Amino acid sequence: MKSKFFNSFSVRLSLRFMFVMTVAVVLLSVAFLFFVRSLVNKNQEMELKVSEDVVFQKLEETRSANEFGSKFGESLGSIQGLPYYITYIVYNAKDFTLLATNDPFLPYLEDSHGKVKYYFEKNYFFDGDLNIIYYAKCHSESKNEIIVAVAINMDFNMMAKMFSNLPFALLFFAIPILILSFLISLFITKKTISPVVKITRAARSITSENLSDLLPVSGNDDEIDELSETFNSLFLRLKQDFNRERQFSSDVSHELNTPLTVISGQTNLLLRWGKNNPEQLEKSLKAIKTESKTMQSIIANLLQISRIESGRIKPQVSRVSLADMFSWLTEEFREIAPKAKICSTPNEIVLSTDEEMLHQILTILISNSLKYAGESCVINLSAFKKGNLVFIEESDDGPGISKESLPYIFERFYRADESHARKISGSGLGLAIAQTLCNALNAKIKARNMVPHGAGFSIEFLFA
Repeated sequence: MKSKFFNSFSVRLSLRFMFVMTVAVVLLSVAFLFFVRSLVNKNQEMELKVSEDVVFQKLEETRSANEFGSKFGESLGSIQGLPYYITYIVYNAKDFTLLATNDPFLPYLEDSHGKVKYYFEKNYFFDGDLNIIYYAKCHSESKNEIIVAVAINMDFNMMAKMFSNLPFALLFFAIPILILSFLISLFITKKTISPVVKITRAARSITSENLSDLLPVSGNDDEIDELSETFNSLFLRLKQDFNRERQFSSDVSHELNTPLTVISGQTNLLLRWGKNNPEQLEKSLKAIKTESKTMQSIIANLLQISRIESGRIKPQVSRVSLADMFSWLTEEFREIAPKAKICSTPNEIVLSTDEEMLHQILTILISNSLKYAGESCVINLSAFKKGNLVFIEESDDGPGISKESLPYIFERFYRADESHARKISGSGLGLAIAQTLCNALNAKIKARNMVPHGAGFSIEFLFA
C-alpha cells in the first residue's frame, strides 16, 4: 500500500519538479564541464603553440655554425616568455640526436602535424606514469630536420586536477539544492492548489438540498476560477432541473387532488347505493369520465411544459407567412366555434420561427378568448413591424381580465374567475404553456385589457 504522503498531489508534483531539476542540474553541469574543458584545451593548445615558437626562436638566436648547440643535451638556458611548467625537447629527426631539452626524461616526441596530442605511457618512471599533452613541429634546416616539441605534465596540472574533482563537487552541492528545490516546490504547490482544496471541501458539502451554495471564487480570473465558475454554472442548472421536477410533482399532486377526490367520492357513492339508481349511476359515470379527461389533460400539458423547459423539445426554425398562419387558424376555428367571428388584418410579414409552436401559441390564445369571452365573441388577429421587432396581437370583445388577476395570468393552474374554482373548464395551464413556448422561441408575451373592454395578448419577436 502506498504511503498517504506519496498519494498527495502536491508531493507527487514536487517530486516531479525535483526530478526535472535533477536532470537539468546534471545536463547543465555536463554542458558547463564540456564548455570549460573545451575553453581550457583551447588555451593550452594556444599556449603550447606559442611556447614551441618561443623555443624555436631561442634556438635560432643561439645556433652556431648552422648547428643548434655545441654539446649533446646542451640547455638553451633561461628562455624568456616560456612558462615554468612547459618542458621541451629539440632533436634531429634523422638520427635522433638530442640538441636541447629542459627535461632529460622527456621522450622523443614525433611531429604532431599542427595538433596538440595526448601522450600516456604506463610505468614510464620507476615511481609513476608519463602523462602529458604536447605539441611538436618539424623545422627544415639545410640538410637537417629539427623537431621542436613542447609538453605539459598533466599530473601536475591544477586545471586537470580541478576538472577531475569537479563532478564530485557539483554532486556535493547538487544534493542540498535538490532537497531545497523539493521543499520550495512543495510549499508553492500547496499554496497554488489551496483553492482546489477549498473547492473540494465546499463541493463535498453540496447536496440536492443546498445547490445554491456556490463554490468559492478567488477573483484572480485564472483557470481555478474558471473551474469554480463552471461547476457553479452546473450546480445552478441542476438546481433549475430539481426545481422544475419539484414544481412538476407539486403541480401534479396539487391539481390532481380535486379530480381524484371527485372520482373517489363518486365511486364510493356508487358502491353504497348509486349502482341501483340508474339516474345516479349515469350522473356518477359522467363525472368520473369528465374528471378522468381533466387528469389526462393536466398530465399531458405538464409533460409538454417540462419537455420544453428542459430543452428536449427544440424549435424547428422555418420561414412562416403570418397571413397564411392567420388564414389557417380562421379555417380551423370556423368548425370548432362557428358562432365566433375571427378577423385578421392583412399583412405581408414573413417570420423565421417554429411554425408548429407559433400555431399552438395562437391556438391557446384564441381558445382562451372563446372560453372567457363566449362562443359568439369577436376575435381580432393582427401583425405589424416596428423597427427590428415583429408584434403579433390577439384580442377579443369579452369582459377582459380583472386587475387582480392580470399579474398572475401566466401562472400555472391560475384561473381568472373570482373563486379560482372549476366554474370554467380547463386545467389552467393554457397560458402557462403559451409563455413557455414563447420562451423557447425567444419571444415575449404580454397580457392587457382592451378599450373599452376585452382581453388582449401581444407577442414580440425579433425580426430576422
